[in-house]
Amino acid sequence: MRTQPEMNLGASRKQIPISSPSILAGLWFSLALLSLGAAGLATAAPKPLKVFILAGQSNMDGQANVSTIDFLGEDKDPARAALLKKFKPDGKALVTRDDVWVANGAVYDKLQPGFGGRKDYSKLGNNIGPEYAFGYFMGEALEEQVLLIKYGPGGQSLYVNFRPPSAGPVEGVKPEAVGGQYRALVGIVHETLDNLKKHFPTYDEKAGYEIAGFVWFQGYNDLFDDKGRKEYGTNLVHLIKDLRKEFKAPNMKTVVGVMGVNGPKVEEVNIKQKEVRDGHRFVNTVPEFKGNVKAIESAPLLHPDIIAIKTAGWVNKDRDLKTQPITPAEEAMLRRATSSQGFHYNGEGRFFILLGQSFAETILDLMGKNPKSDKK
Repeated sequence: MRTQPEMNLGASRKQIPISSPSILAGLWFSLALLSLGAAGLATAAPKPLKVFILAGQSNMDGQANVSTIDFLGEDKDPARAALLKKFKPDGKALVTRDDVWVANGAVYDKLQPGFGGRKDYSKLGNNIGPEYAFGYFMGEALEEQVLLIKYGPGGQSLYVNFRPPSAGPVEGVKPEAVGGQYRALVGIVHETLDNLKKHFPTYDEKAGYEIAGFVWFQGYNDLFDDKGRKEYGTNLVHLIKDLRKEFKAPNMKTVVGVMGVNGPKVEEVNIKQKEVRDGHRFVNTVPEFKGNVKAIESAPLLHPDIIAIKTAGWVNKDRDLKTQPITPAEEAMLRRATSSQGFHYNGEGRFFILLGQSFAETILDLMGKNPKSDKK
């Protein structure tokens, strides 16, 4: 944190009569200096740590190998292609940030690649999720130190696993089996916040912290439960309200990533996908969430050429891979750009960079701090 240098106001205290104009002028000058000094001290006051909770399932965890980030530089949109320079300033090493911390698994460290899905959560791996670009852009925009607390266990539903307390029980499911991941998320956040000095030794305890935002990216497992799909929107509202209450953060800004697996057009052929996506979008219709919660679309961020290949014959009905097989050039593109299955957004690093950026810009907009927004 930058602070202004302190002014030395305690020079000579020689007592002189204050009746003369010159003495009065000198007194006014001293008072002005004192006022400036007080202002300097005020601006130097430490600001609380900005805490953002990132939660969901395997795609919040992130399954994009770092090698696929370079494909961003091939984007047909020049502005998007130019983003690669931010993450690889020298064209080689991926950027890190000391002004952004990440807590994930048993790792508490500065922002860097490797906080994505991995077999051993006691150390970093080779994947990224949305946290990497989200943290980068939050660090760029905010003066305060930033902390991301990320929790994204794979294969978990909102209907049962992340079910918040106010959503009530689930018929036919034992009470102890309901909401286990919700309780785990709450426990991890509390543990991290209760031990900030231990996990991040340079944390300023006098400045404290503020839970400023929540990012939710989940939904795939709810596809397979009729009630889970139909109740998704109301359960998501319960989740946001319960977390705000739990962490005493009634103004916690929230962004929800609308599930985008298999691209924008899959809703036309898969009603289940549409139901879950509409559940995400539901938060945009809740009056009390206006201006503090927003769902954003993730499907348009997937690379259209990759989606066209991966959904050929069912979503993309214009292509039959039997009569129009994948070309060598397309094979080479897929090797550069993807690293996982379709339900993991093909492990596309480009997608997770764009998604993290969109999450950050949306949160900043809700905070009134987005430099690209009319709100300043």
